[in-house]
Amino acid sequence: MSQSTKQAPLFKRFLAIGVGLIGGSACLSAKKQGLVGYVLGYSRRFETSHQALSLGIIDECISDASDPNLRSVDAVLLSIPVRQYEAVLRQFLPVLPANALIFDAGSTKNDVSLVVDKLEHEFPGLKARFVGAHPIAGGEQNGPKAAVAGLYQDKTCVICADPKTDISRKKLVEKFWSALGSKLVEMDPLDHDEMFGAVSHLPHLLSFAYVSSVLEHPKGAKFMSEGGAGFRDFTRIAASSPEMWADIFQNNDKALLSLLDNFEETLKQWRSAIQNKDRKFLDQALKRASEYREGWPNGHV
Repeated sequence: MSQSTKQAPLFKRFLAIGVGLIGGSACLSAKKQGLVGYVLGYSRRFETSHQALSLGIIDECISDASDPNLRSVDAVLLSIPVRQYEAVLRQFLPVLPANALIFDAGSTKNDVSLVVDKLEHEFPGLKARFVGAHPIAGGEQNGPKAAVAGLYQDKTCVICADPKTDISRKKLVEKFWSALGSKLVEMDPLDHDEMFGAVSHLPHLLSFAYVSSVLEHPKGAKFMSEGGAGFRDFTRIAASSPEMWADIFQNNDKALLSLLDNFEETLKQWRSAIQNKDRKFLDQALKRASEYREGWPNGHV
């Protein structure tokens, strides 16, 4: 009986910059699928990367950009707040091989494009080897302990490649996310930010703001102590990383502010209907929202 040949990894030496829920889950899944050979991990806090090492997420910790092991890296995944990209890339690009593929998992994409445009002048060829991506997966927990293999199974991953991105590099990134179980969608960065501003960023902002508003009420703590299923479901995402979401709200400010303007107008209409006892408006508006939400998965990206 002939033995099956083990498939070579997609990336022999893989660097994960950011080893929490998103980056850590990608590493665990990629190792399980045999997509990566040896995995290096870097975090601003060495304790975090050491924890990722102890959990088997990575094979070695990188303390800073002076580590000689970086010279043989063939692919880099950025899964850190987007506002850190420029500083981190300036730190690592001079040491990484000039042909190393770089891709990300950031929740906003136009600002990523702007960072890459800016750094292209200092690091020629960066646009050709950088592929923007956004796997639509996550949770309210964060850090290496929250990482799980299979996080991206049956999830959407949005690819936002620059027109100057090398096609072969783009295909490698698509192959990576597809192998983790993701369904691929390609979008323009601005279209991405507007869409996910509406279906992700605004809901998170409203959840955080709602909890904040109740806390500011004199009886807020007492109210929340009696919270039931509705309170739990609506506020679940308010337990997400404050640092990450503050970055997202700032990074996607134009789309988010436009969406907030529209939402505030809607709130005014609903407030007026309640104030004026306009039952017809409430019945129609509630019915429309309820029916759409009940059948929502059929319209999901």
